[in-house]
Amino acid sequence: MRTLRAGFLIATLTALPGCSAVLDFDDECAIDSDCDAIAVGLRCDAGFCIAKDLISPTGPCDRIYGEDPRTAPPGTVLTIGTLLPRSGALGAFGDGMDNGVRLAVSEINQSGGVLGMKLGVVSCDDGTDSAKAEVAARHLIEVGKVSAIVGAGASGVTIESFNRVAKAARVLMISPSATSPAISNLPDDGLLWRTAPSDAVQGRAIAEYVLKRGYKKIGIINRNDAYGNGLAAAIQALLCSSGKFACTSDTIFPFTYSDQPGGTQVDQQRNAVAAMVNKAPEAVILIAYVQDGIDLLNLANGKGFQWILTDGMRDTDLLGVDQNQPGVTDQSILCSLVGTNPASPSGELFDAFAFSYEGQFGAPPATFSANAYDAAYLIGLAYAAARGAGVTEINGRSLAEGLTRLAQGSRIALGVSDFGTALTTLSSGRTGTVDVVGVSGPLDFDSSLGEAPSGIEMWRLDVSRGQIKNLGVVYDGQASYDFDVVLQDQPGPPCGATR
Repeated sequence: MRTLRAGFLIATLTALPGCSAVLDFDDECAIDSDCDAIAVGLRCDAGFCIAKDLISPTGPCDRIYGEDPRTAPPGTVLTIGTLLPRSGALGAFGDGMDNGVRLAVSEINQSGGVLGMKLGVVSCDDGTDSAKAEVAARHLIEVGKVSAIVGAGASGVTIESFNRVAKAARVLMISPSATSPAISNLPDDGLLWRTAPSDAVQGRAIAEYVLKRGYKKIGIINRNDAYGNGLAAAIQALLCSSGKFACTSDTIFPFTYSDQPGGTQVDQQRNAVAAMVNKAPEAVILIAYVQDGIDLLNLANGKGFQWILTDGMRDTDLLGVDQNQPGVTDQSILCSLVGTNPASPSGELFDAFAFSYEGQFGAPPATFSANAYDAAYLIGLAYAAARGAGVTEINGRSLAEGLTRLAQGSRIALGVSDFGTALTTLSSGRTGTVDVVGVSGPLDFDSSLGEAPSGIEMWRLDVSRGQIKNLGVVYDGQASYDFDVVLQDQPGPPCGATR
């Protein structure tokens, strides 16, 4: 109707003698959603639909690094996005992952970019929240015009943002930290990948540890989300299929609690602890993130449980080393718990990465920093492979097909030393392949699953030093287990003094 009215007004005014050609049209919009009918990526400003800002200090997408696509000549920047948890339950990990991407992009651009294209990154906070991540993902795709996103962080947030936004837009996502087994077989059209291992691997290591300790009764308490439910299900399935653990309602006690902070979460955590007191398991496996895990352990103060934690709680915040982050108050819990996590990167390749990372950011790499660094390099190589295959209009699907060419051929170490060789091989035609080794470890991708295997290590807390002590790899990700170091490394009096 607005167009018809405007047309009628033009015709009327031009028929009147002495009428000016300057017209006062109706406003295009009153709110942002009014602009959706015109085009995506617009906002309402003073009655007119204009392009949304690429970044905003008050929005989830608030940083640009690498080459700035707003000022670079058209067609010279390959823009990618990051969707990582700089706030929320996993807020402690987001900046470390974002810095991993930042370092990779800096190295790639300094070496000349990818086939003449420099990388630019629009960085967004997923808030460890599916709704916030969805808004940010839409912004990356509709305003940033990205074909690839590094993220999201949490498994549930990754699944939701992919299913709700990225899949339909045919945008590639590579998560550096989402570990839920549910991702492995998610119908994803080949667009969802990860450089972190599936929790099916971590679940196997935990189940084998329970068997090695000879526990006959265990409890499992987990967040009610994709991460918690997926890992809990993997542990139970592996225990019950082992033939060595009698899985009955009298031997395994599963409980969940809300993943949303607030009164419901507290009540459900309190009920889970009370149930464990009644059931008296020999060990309790807790699958949590840092803050909700601390809250639950404090509810279990003085109950005497033996705790087995997972990678979501591998953080010195448990010790209360940050004055703004109260830790676990029961020292006996801190002294006796053990935890699991994907094997920490090591070796010369990781050491070189860690040296560069600390030189740029003034701190050692954080958890999953190396995985995020690898993800950024993989996107660059996938772009080269797509160009080699003759693709001119790059989208997530062509990048995903490029990733399938990175698991066989000549060995290529991610980083600046082999990057040029890899670009040449991949861009020279449709058949060139390379075998990528990342700073996070081998990246022998199963292209049908979009993931690579990894070993699992265990850890304790050294309370006296305020540190996490790595006890070494206990499962190689294939078939070999070694728990001897864990079984021999027991806390001494006082806690941590003998370690």
